[in-house]
Amino acid sequence: MTEDGIGVPLRRREDRRFLTGRGRYVHDIVRPQQLHAVFLRSPHAHAEIAAIEKAEALASPGVVAIFTAEDVVADKLNGVPCAWGIAGKDGTPMKEPQHPLLAQGKVRHVGDPVVMVIADSIEAARNAAERIGVEYRILPAVTGVVAATTTGAPQLYEDVPNNLCCDWAVGDAAATDAAFAKAHHIAKIDLVNNRLVPNAMESRAALAEYEPATGDYTLYTSTQLPHVARVLIGVLMLGIPERKLRVVAPDVGGGFGSKQVVYAEEGLVTWAARKLERPVKWGRRSQRGVLVRCARPRPCHPCRTGAR
Repeated sequence: MTEDGIGVPLRRREDRRFLTGRGRYVHDIVRPQQLHAVFLRSPHAHAEIAAIEKAEALASPGVVAIFTAEDVVADKLNGVPCAWGIAGKDGTPMKEPQHPLLAQGKVRHVGDPVVMVIADSIEAARNAAERIGVEYRILPAVTGVVAATTTGAPQLYEDVPNNLCCDWAVGDAAATDAAFAKAHHIAKIDLVNNRLVPNAMESRAALAEYEPATGDYTLYTSTQLPHVARVLIGVLMLGIPERKLRVVAPDVGGGFGSKQVVYAEEGLVTWAARKLERPVKWGRRSQRGVLVRCARPRPCHPCRTGAR
């Protein structure tokens, strides 16, 4: 039997270390003087942020810093970028509203990050997050895609009428119309694409560190595209040269496409590592040391306290 070619099974070389517990994931990496980040997230789908009270949380044991949108704006950080822009069928560019790293004045989905708490331990960060008071003015919300585009539906962004990002089409419209014109019979059906929920065994996690002497950053993150992450997070989010950010993707426990994109938390821990000049880690861990995640779709539903 030939040893190479189409259809010949490939012998795997990585299974032994995974089966014997020797894999190396983001949460296996521990840096000296490492801090831990927890995010207080919105329990509402749509609401204005009237006030944030964090004095009690700042006084909690082990707390190092608490950041809100004011801090993000003060440092002139950009929001989460769209990696692939498209144009509508009439050539109009898609609507791309700002996606702030921390909610600015308004939350637009359940789980929207509002406050970032950083402490010496994950327990201290969670305890402090429970002591933060956020006053919301709840706004109308809509969950159905079709309902969201109807006249009078609640608007998430003032500059995006009917909540419509883009009316997109592919193919040859004239040829398609001609084919239908010649058809003996035409059947019509409306199809609604169900939402997909990737749930990897390893949830998202990130650990960033900063070297003040050189201005270099290192970001360990559970990503499928480290080179793309370096551009989107370093250049577009944080405004630092691409050569100054090193992105390391250790073993990644599943992705299914959800880890091709970048997330606000990755940019925020990288920024915080620079501000505090200490490594900052974010991610969830069960009591047995295994990363866990909620089975709900992202944006995730907050737990009892909303701190994650």
